[in-house]
Amino acid sequence: MGTTGRGVPDIPQARGVTISRALWLVMALIMQASPAFAEPCSKPAARAKIVEALPRASEQRPVNITFRTHAEGVKLSLGLKSKYPDDMTIILQHDFEQLNIRDDRFEVLLRLMGARERLSIPFAAIKAFWDKSELKCSD
Repeated sequence: MGTTGRGVPDIPQARGVTISRALWLVMALIMQASPAFAEPCSKPAARAKIVEALPRASEQRPVNITFRTHAEGVKLSLGLKSKYPDDMTIILQHDFEQLNIRDDRFEVLLRLMGARERLSIPFAAIKAFWDKSELKCSD
């Protein structure tokens, strides 16, 4: 570090600004992807986002849902309940059909390892929801 000729240290201000902007960008990306900064799925606004995004689930727009398998109103086969006693994550992208969205839940027919499975998942059971790769809510 040199001096400006008046005995004042020549501090490159632009460099500090660049680092600051880069830091803000990194923090924004972390906050967007971090469950600690996501809205709780139990909030009405989060549920509205889920209801809005579910019908758009497709091959080009995957939707990931993590839900509590033991929550009240969850309906899935005994085999899935025993394999996933606490939580289960499903991806609505390729092998799903008959997606029905109700006021308090959604129902879907999935193909998991060659078997067809009908799931009924109340919105209250959802722990985390991603639309594409963006975390929309997390409890």
